[in-house]
Amino acid sequence: MKSAILAAMLGATLAGPASAQGDPRPSLMDVITPDNIAGSLASLAISGLRTQMEVEYEHLATDVMRGVVTLSGVTLRPQLPYDQARQCEVSVERIGFDLGQPALGFTAWSASVTVVGARANMACVEREVGLALRSAGYTELEVDRLIMEADYLHGSGEIRMNGSATVKDMTTIDLAATGAILPRLSQYGGPGDPAIRVRRAILGIEDHGGWNRLSALIPENLRQPDVIKGLGTEELTNMLGNGGARALTATERRFIDDLMSHVADFIREPSEITIEAQLPPGGIVIEPELYESPADLLLALAPDARTAPLAQSQLVDGALLARIDDDSLTDGERLDLARALLSGTGVPRAEALVPDLLAPVANAQGDDAAQAALLTARAQLPFAPAEAYRNALAASSARLKGAIPLLDALEAQLTTADVITAQDAHLVGTGAASPADALGQTRDIRAVRRLALAHFTGLDAPRSYRMAYYYALIAEAAGDIGATPLREDIEARFAGRGAEVAALWTALRAKIQRQALSDWIALDLADRFGRDD
Repeated sequence: MKSAILAAMLGATLAGPASAQGDPRPSLMDVITPDNIAGSLASLAISGLRTQMEVEYEHLATDVMRGVVTLSGVTLRPQLPYDQARQCEVSVERIGFDLGQPALGFTAWSASVTVVGARANMACVEREVGLALRSAGYTELEVDRLIMEADYLHGSGEIRMNGSATVKDMTTIDLAATGAILPRLSQYGGPGDPAIRVRRAILGIEDHGGWNRLSALIPENLRQPDVIKGLGTEELTNMLGNGGARALTATERRFIDDLMSHVADFIREPSEITIEAQLPPGGIVIEPELYESPADLLLALAPDARTAPLAQSQLVDGALLARIDDDSLTDGERLDLARALLSGTGVPRAEALVPDLLAPVANAQGDDAAQAALLTARAQLPFAPAEAYRNALAASSARLKGAIPLLDALEAQLTTADVITAQDAHLVGTGAASPADALGQTRDIRAVRRLALAHFTGLDAPRSYRMAYYYALIAEAAGDIGATPLREDIEARFAGRGAEVAALWTALRAKIQRQALSDWIALDLADRFGRDD
């Protein structure tokens, strides 16, 4: 009997549901995630790096949506030709690689590398340098923070680079440059060495006790500011003048004098030295033969030695900022403040304050109203595209630079229905001329096409697809050979945007066509534009 009961219990157990056998296991989609794939690729890249040096790390993290890969607790042992004993070791608390998120509309691409808490022993530098650093009291080099950033703007091809390194108890070095690479042809007609358009170039060095330590290695009589100024002037003159083979230019002499004067002041009271290129607003173009010659490059950049960056001398006056909510501000002061708040130049960036700041200028409808509307639209672009579009419409008819691209960018964020509604409201609000008044007594059919093009683009007239289509129909009916392609371009603006836009355009087009036909008859345009000669 006992055997029968035991057999029955065993059979019931074996016949139980499959879900009761063991814990649930992850599915394939739980394993194959974007972050796991990115982590695997990062591990493969590190494996490739290990063919050149020893690499160890404690933790690796990835965030695909932000484009970030982070390594923590990193140890590097590179192979260096002067480190025969293989004693060089670099430890890093954290290294971050950030490819960045695409900017709005994929207008820019950015990347950065950030190193935090790096330490390198003296075996990582050449023997003579290591001996000098040890004599100055350094047992290792500690970099508290090192960052390199690069931005590429797709629209202009401009590259912006920034770098900063802080070495503990020594110095902070900051570097910033902005420019673009320009194609050039070789003497044989093929691709040659590129030219470089430089818009900004600045180098800053700040002392954190490094000079006091390192200067102890220099004999006392050579540590005097005037002596170092004289020695530096002599060496720079020989270097730029090819050992006396040519006379220095006025720009070169001025740069040497300014630099060595600031070096002498730095020695007297260690603080900061900044070297900044003096460039026009549009920058300069450096051709290949120019950047291969240090003397010619120096002449082109016209660098200026200063105690601090030039931007620090161009801060917005505090008294003017204190009146930001005051009615006594002139229109010019409001516009200047708005530009500074938008760019963050000389004042903390605060684009949210710009609409209220410029409202009195825009509402007054004076000479600066269009400029105020354009700046307001730029400030509203990230968070209020509908309001920004209305302001951009007010700026476009004034032929202000940047208004048309701004309209295009805003339309990408709005529905077609919102765009048409805003355009119609703007025409009513500004009291736009009726078609009969706009046509006047002209007999030039190209003038009618110009009206259509002005309303289609927003150049010379408020952008209005309704009015652009109307004038294109009139010009086409009058026999203008350029009106048909323009009409087709306007119709293409509404194509391929879904059923809702198609229905909207069908109704709007029919209404405009009826109005055009009615005006064609009422204004007797066939008689006006008809010609037999």
